Amino acid sequence: MSTPTKPIQDPAEVITPNSAEATMTGDQADKLRALCEATGEPFDDTLSQAQAAKRIAALSEIAESN
Repeated sequence: MSTPTKPIQDPAEVITPNSAEATMTGDQADKLRALCEATGEPFDDTLSQAQAAKRIAALSEIAESN
């Protein structure tokens, strides 16, 4: 029997599809792309889900005030 080994990465640090650090979802990308086009802001396709959510909120405010 082999001795259990310690995982390379702590399971709490593993990025899961629902984690805030995961790449933004397709729906977020679509919404963000549309908001960027509407506000003249550049689109960044490298944002995480959390970053995309913040950017969507900020651009939504800008779009509403225009």
